Amino acid sequence: MQWKNQEVRTLNQTLLIAAAGRDAEAVRRAGLQCLHLCAALSESGQFVVLSHPLCAAGDLLGIVDRGGLPSSPAAFAASACRLAQTRRAAGILIDFQREELADCAAALDEQTAQAGLSLWVPRELTSHTPHAICIAETGISGGSLTAYFAELSDQYGGRVAAQLVRSCARFSIPSRSVCGTPLTLEQAMRLREETGASVFFSRELCAKYFTYMHHGSAYFVLFDDDDTMRKKQEVLSAAGISRQLLLYPDAAVLGVLNRSKKAPQ
Repeated sequence: MQWKNQEVRTLNQTLLIAAAGRDAEAVRRAGLQCLHLCAALSESGQFVVLSHPLCAAGDLLGIVDRGGLPSSPAAFAASACRLAQTRRAAGILIDFQREELADCAAALDEQTAQAGLSLWVPRELTSHTPHAICIAETGISGGSLTAYFAELSDQYGGRVAAQLVRSCARFSIPSRSVCGTPLTLEQAMRLREETGASVFFSRELCAKYFTYMHHGSAYFVLFDDDDTMRKKQEVLSAAGISRQLLLYPDAAVLGVLNRSKKAPQ
């Protein structure tokens, strides 16, 4: 089998599941690509290996940000590519949000392209990585989910992946923040129960919400649950956003591991 640039597909989707240990084994048995968060940019700016997956052939290797700044972005990128090639990975995903790492992302973009490896990067760094896949989160607080991803697809020529992560946040009305105050789902449900608020579904955001008053101020709580995660995946797939990144627990709840098929060998 040729692993280089391979994409494992199910139901015309390219699904990437972040998992480790036995969960990663389950992902591979389902014939899906696994994201192994097994490397890091250390506090001292070095490329360090956190773990060695039992098998990473055809998967993606993830690099997390521990806060450092590489003295040589090119050397950092070379180390990352060597690990990916040694483990026979199909590509690399960087969990970097800082603008200070733009040079590092650019070096990775250049070297992964030369090595025939795919590169996945958060939207914040996509302008520095012309070959990379742009990772965009689905937890938006305004506008339309489909319109947002259509705009991204137009901007990046289809190099877009949806990161389906559950979000839950409280906003004041009116709100000056697009992020709000993060809540756990348990906190949100406790607020709903205490205030007696009714829950509604937003077709535009593909999320549930409720509003309530407290000490004369109005608040808006936006949240995801199993139903909204399924709806987001359905809507994005219908809109042509075939690359989707999920955490293993969500993939299991959504039944992704059960309905997948092995890629052709």
